[in-house]
Amino acid sequence: MQRVAFATGAVLVLAMTFAVRQTVVNLAHIGAPEAIVTRVAKTPLLASKESLTSTRPVPSTSDGSSLTFDVVNIDPRGGAVFAGQAPENANVSVLANGQEVATATADETGAWAIVTDRKLAAGAYEFSLSARSPQRGATAGQSVRVVIAPTPSPIASSATPQAVSPPSLPAPITFLYNDTSFTEQGRRAAELLAKRLKEQRPAIASLSGHADERGSDLYNMELSRRRLSVVADFLRGSGFVGKLELIPKGKSEPYTAIDRNGLAREEALQLDRRVELVSAH
Repeated sequence: MQRVAFATGAVLVLAMTFAVRQTVVNLAHIGAPEAIVTRVAKTPLLASKESLTSTRPVPSTSDGSSLTFDVVNIDPRGGAVFAGQAPENANVSVLANGQEVATATADETGAWAIVTDRKLAAGAYEFSLSARSPQRGATAGQSVRVVIAPTPSPIASSATPQAVSPPSLPAPITFLYNDTSFTEQGRRAAELLAKRLKEQRPAIASLSGHADERGSDLYNMELSRRRLSVVADFLRGSGFVGKLELIPKGKSEPYTAIDRNGLAREEALQLDRRVELVSAH
């Protein structure tokens, strides 16, 4: 996925239910509102300011049956990353104030991760989890409360031109392990990218293809090429007529748009298996 980075400017108030700890991590700045990055651990609340800005890894405490968040990463310009633990192979839903905003399927270890382009307006949100699995049926999980304050509009000046922030890049298109098939959220990301390119109609769109760290350099480079070809065919079939520049990267560029210390290994590797938009003009 695009390397997402955001400037300070939004006032963020984070509160956790179920007596959990939250850690807010600021990403690099590119002239946009600050992103909310919450890494959640099932430990008592910490009182000090220093604790709230800690970047220490959060250990996984899942026993395979819990339904919890590990990461909540929200870009006020649009887009979010959620990750956590659930019963194995469960269908997981992320709810915002009771409304479903994203879904995923947990793997055999219970790990799940979601990347979505959905934009959340300023306001108060309670993100909660629900899941359904053949073994355990319906399960209700952890909830996290987040308040996103609106970003003040820049004051216009006739003497000094105002800089225009570049538009955010779409969510990465993710793939199944050792495969060229989209994940459920990867297919939605491909549909969103196709819609965006059709609306903006750029002459050239550059895409990069990636694989996770497992396998040889040669094999992963070829797998990246095949994934790029699948996305290119999907975009052509969706009506994009511009030039496509396809750039295979193999396993050389892991996904770094969020703090990987807050993710289980399989969650991080899922985000590495991707195709993403580099530029469109």
